[in-house]
Amino acid sequence: MMNKGSKVLSPTGYLEVWKVYPDGERELYWEDNNVITSGLGVGLAHLFSGSGSNNIVDYQILNFQVGTSGNESNFGASTFELSGPLTLAEYQTVGSELLIEDFNPIANGVVDGTTRSFPRILYTNIHKVNPTCVRFTLVIDRYSANDISPTTLELNEIGLFMRNPRGLTPPSPILVAYRPHTGIRKTSAFSLVYRWSIQW
Repeated sequence: MMNKGSKVLSPTGYLEVWKVYPDGERELYWEDNNVITSGLGVGLAHLFSGSGSNNIVDYQILNFQVGTSGNESNFGASTFELSGPLTLAEYQTVGSELLIEDFNPIANGVVDGTTRSFPRILYTNIHKVNPTCVRFTLVIDRYSANDISPTTLELNEIGLFMRNPRGLTPPSPILVAYRPHTGIRKTSAFSLVYRWSIQW
């Protein structure tokens, strides 16, 4: 039961995918609403109940993943992982500027036994748009995630992760927002920029 005057959180999100070329030209490739997953509720439950981490940084959205197996007809709030997340070697092609961290994420309520790679979201790429909206700018630079083999593979899914709501060592991120999108073959001809706005 909620107290009078309290507000139910109903977060929503919107995702834009941009190609950015070396000469500064920008091309909007894809845009649509995203899905806020149940992982966000899990993380906030740990925060408000005092049952998780004692460090507020662990409840921040500081990592993301991109992948190659997104399915626009099969995703929703219960999605807890990317279908085909990139490996460290796939992110870090020659000249890559990405900061990659390897963690065992929380997947379907348990810590996954498989180590996954997560690009870090720089604090300079997190902006408060207004009192109820935060925008994350996720950059796959020109030299990262290029020409993934086999050549039929395209980047077509992305997820945002809360850093470490259980306060584990090492950290175990949890998926809080997800979206498959139209596939794109990443090359060194452009950077791929995801502009992801979360509205509370």
